Amino acid sequence: MARLSPPLVLRILSICNFALGSASLAVVGAQASMVGAGMTVAQAAELVAVFALTFSVGAPLAQVFIGHRRRRDVLIGGLLVLAFGSVLCAVAPGYGWLLAARVIAGLGATVVAPMASSIGVGLVPAERQGHALAVVFSGIAISSVLAVPLAIAASAAFGWRVVFVGLAALASIAALLVWLTVDDESRGVRLDLRRLLKALTHPATGTGLAVIFFQVSGYFVTYTLITALLRDRFGADTATASGIMFGFGVLGVAGNWLAQRLALRFGANRLLYAAMGTMLPVFLALAVVPAYWWAPILPLLVWALSQDVFYPSQQRRVVELEPEIRGLILALNSSGLFAGIAFGSFLGGRIAQASGVASLPLVSLVLTAMALAALTVSRHAARRHEVQARSMRAA
Repeated sequence: MARLSPPLVLRILSICNFALGSASLAVVGAQASMVGAGMTVAQAAELVAVFALTFSVGAPLAQVFIGHRRRRDVLIGGLLVLAFGSVLCAVAPGYGWLLAARVIAGLGATVVAPMASSIGVGLVPAERQGHALAVVFSGIAISSVLAVPLAIAASAAFGWRVVFVGLAALASIAALLVWLTVDDESRGVRLDLRRLLKALTHPATGTGLAVIFFQVSGYFVTYTLITALLRDRFGADTATASGIMFGFGVLGVAGNWLAQRLALRFGANRLLYAAMGTMLPVFLALAVVPAYWWAPILPLLVWALSQDVFYPSQQRRVVELEPEIRGLILALNSSGLFAGIAFGSFLGGRIAQASGVASLPLVSLVLTAMALAALTVSRHAARRHEVQARSMRAA
């Protein structure tokens, strides 16, 4: 097994997150092909939601039951289960089987992001952990460049099943790369359900984790049906929608690159306020700008840039709240992320059926405002906890 330098290991770990992000997001790109094959828009959205819901429930439980094992082994196992579930999706004979296969893929995914991030954080000193988290998370940002537009093109040319074959191959390659190149013997801390509940009920940590749930819910209310929004509200054809989403992904990668550098200069709280504060006028613009195909381009690009500053900044903040149990905290943060994906995807599908896709950005605006409120509450709770801790030490 080759021993690589920490920067190269971080890049390998980012490939794991690339496989995870693609497995979650590619269904958005395959949506039109699935609807053409007889599924409803709501059913296509539910395939995103069920994967995310499985992850959100399974990620913290996986940390309780297997989080104490060697992180590298758990990461490889999760990638292989993700690959197997994707193969089952590709050969599913009906919608019910497809949903079940997405659950299996989601179970594999539960350990990928937390383990990859935990290994990455352990490679660097404390002052560079924000940068390391941004590098590992960049795989998900890059997946937003490639997964959706490639899934749009591949499913249009060959059908939606080919998309899942590609996802299975990608997860298998990531597992092979980790096995061959990542030399990590670290293990997580053995935890029980009481420690899990203690973290969730801690005022600063619990509301800090609520930030990612509300923000990602707002994101996916609109993003899950973004191709329908571009088509039905703005009149974009398939090629135009694919091009716009490619630009969205490119700016997302730029946002992650920016986050890596900003993390070395600014605190997580400041970056979170800046990212989410920028998103509020973006969602308002998507709701009110004129219905021309070019009108949503600028708001979408600003949204992509802000979103990928948000993700690693949020990870960094929750790790700083509870550094001694970073594996559990990262799993809970990932759980909140995928719970937000599940809730946002489901809510977006239902709202689109009831009142059309044009109303989705306003719902995203409300949920993002709730995330900002949760961040403010968490900051105040963290300050109170620090004051109390200093008083106890002085006494």
